[in-house]
Amino acid sequence: VGTSRGSAKKVLRPFFAMAAAEQACYTLLNINDDAETPNEMQLRQDLQKGDTSTRVTAVKKIIQMILNGEKMPGLLMPIIQYAMPTNDHLMKKLLLVFFEIVPKMQADGKLLHEMILVCDAYRRDLQHPNEYIRGSTLRFLCKLKEPELLEPLMPAIRQCLEHRHAYVRRNAVLAIYTIYKNFDYLISDAPELMQDFLEKEQDASCKRNAFMMLIHVDQERALDYLSTCIEQVHTFNDILQLVIVELVYKVCYANPAERGRFIRCIYNLLNSSSSAVRYEASGTLVTLSSAPAAVKEAAKC
Repeated sequence: VGTSRGSAKKVLRPFFAMAAAEQACYTLLNINDDAETPNEMQLRQDLQKGDTSTRVTAVKKIIQMILNGEKMPGLLMPIIQYAMPTNDHLMKKLLLVFFEIVPKMQADGKLLHEMILVCDAYRRDLQHPNEYIRGSTLRFLCKLKEPELLEPLMPAIRQCLEHRHAYVRRNAVLAIYTIYKNFDYLISDAPELMQDFLEKEQDASCKRNAFMMLIHVDQERALDYLSTCIEQVHTFNDILQLVIVELVYKVCYANPAERGRFIRCIYNLLNSSSSAVRYEASGTLVTLSSAPAAVKEAAKC
């Protein structure tokens, strides 16, 4: 009670430093401390003999216990056997959280044998007829840090780029971007794949994600694509126009010789129907050019 704010910071700083040094945490759940901690035998019985509602409750408790530091390796196989085969959407969402946080490696650093079954289950989910199950599975794969789990799924992830639903394609691009960023050898042709995807794709959000990936992993390819459609930029959706403004700013600021190539694109975006695009374009124009005509055009926005 009598501790000052400054001394409290000194106490907490080492704690946060130690926490940062441990394995990264991606999902935080609110845990009721008043709830009674279930034993492993009871949870196993609920998974084996319970109905869907009972199994959902059991998986929730297991997730809470793992987040509290319990390992519970004996419940991994029952979850694979009795919880994973369900079509219940709530259970599928909980299992995504469970397999995000559950330890996947043996003490010697090798992948647990049970993970082969998990990998096969998620390969089937990537081919599921329900587009939202496909999309949520793709988002889950963005959080995995085990290349041994991701490698067998790469063909299915690639196929999702051709799915009829934009939600699936959009998340497939995010999955490929994340996997390429962390383990580029799993999909070494990702930049070329995204360039081909951009040329065929019609959905604005999918194009935006693919273009953003190229900006960060292969800027030359991003510029090549922009050069092919620079006259049509004013017809694009605002989310794609904003990314284009960002790219032009980065390129022209780093290499002023490119201004003549792309400054007309920024002029065109001053007439965008989106106020956010006009604002960003005018700021970029003033940054890249001090000509009176440029300043005058930017001031009109």
